[in-house]
Amino acid sequence: MEGILATYRIVAADRAEAEARAVDVCIEQTVEVTPALCADPVIADRTVARLEGLEPSAPGRWDARVRFPEAVLSAELPQVVNCLYGNVSMKPGVRLVGVALAPSFARLLAGPRHGIAGVRALLGVPHRPLLMSALKPVGRTVAELASYAHAMAAGGIDLVKDDHGIANQACSPFEARVEACAAAVARANAATGGRTLYCPTVTGPADEILRRAEHARDAGAGGLLVSPLVTGLDAMRAVAATTGLPVMAHPALAGAFFPHDDHGISPEVLLGTLMRMAGADLVVFPSWGGRFPFTRETCARLDAALKADLCGLAPALPVPAGGMTLDRVPAMLSVFGRDVVFLIGSALYERSPDLVANAAYFRSLVS
Repeated sequence: MEGILATYRIVAADRAEAEARAVDVCIEQTVEVTPALCADPVIADRTVARLEGLEPSAPGRWDARVRFPEAVLSAELPQVVNCLYGNVSMKPGVRLVGVALAPSFARLLAGPRHGIAGVRALLGVPHRPLLMSALKPVGRTVAELASYAHAMAAGGIDLVKDDHGIANQACSPFEARVEACAAAVARANAATGGRTLYCPTVTGPADEILRRAEHARDAGAGGLLVSPLVTGLDAMRAVAATTGLPVMAHPALAGAFFPHDDHGISPEVLLGTLMRMAGADLVVFPSWGGRFPFTRETCARLDAALKADLCGLAPALPVPAGGMTLDRVPAMLSVFGRDVVFLIGSALYERSPDLVANAAYFRSLVS
């Protein structure tokens, strides 16, 4: 059996109703037939998920622990996601709040290929918090974006990424932009002795993603940015496996999964555990105090999910973002510690007209 142990928070008036709903999850998420049709011992014992525990978590709320067997998961990420929250996502009052892997199943998943230690090694930064900024906004030309990339690298920013909305627009076509920005960062690194990584976004049509990712790698990109909830989690896994580069996950579309406490997937599972399972080495998410309604407590749980033991899968770097300002760096350190990437976007541009000086000031805030 082994496989994956998932925890669902279920809305129910009493234990009997909660158990009935939990058993429905077991059947719906595997064989999706009536109970009578899954009574065959071969199906019931080998295929149907098993309810392993049911405990009250709050008034009218119950936590059901459901074990999915490897036989139904098949070690393919799309099927894993389908089992965890496929059909049941269309039923009210069921929220996925926990995912634990059995060691034998974890070995079938690659997880992050670089993780925290690998990204630090590429950058040559063993201890201090890492720094990131974004090339923005959409509408700037290739030359303008390349000049920003050069300035950020010259000022000591560790990772320079495309804004996730910069795709293949006429003002900055993908190939020309990636080649120019990668070259600009390389020039800055040669001048300063730095090891800044440029991470272009490769989110795009399904039949283009891998080609773009390979082109970016060959052009000198040091990492890649993917919006896996837009492209599909398995597209990010494929990008990581194909290119070998560190992969950063952007949270676009994530808000559709957790607007209500009684439905969807909790942030720490969606942006923490699942992103690691899909191969993200770095995960961008909204920090508290920014322009999105995440709390400090949610961010702390997300940080823990990205770094906690997951049956040997490498931990991933948290990238708190979303309207962060330079003065918030000390407060964020108190939650995320040193294994964090501080992503400052608009505030870096706004500090002064001198982007190199702004980047150098940002760098002076951490040690």
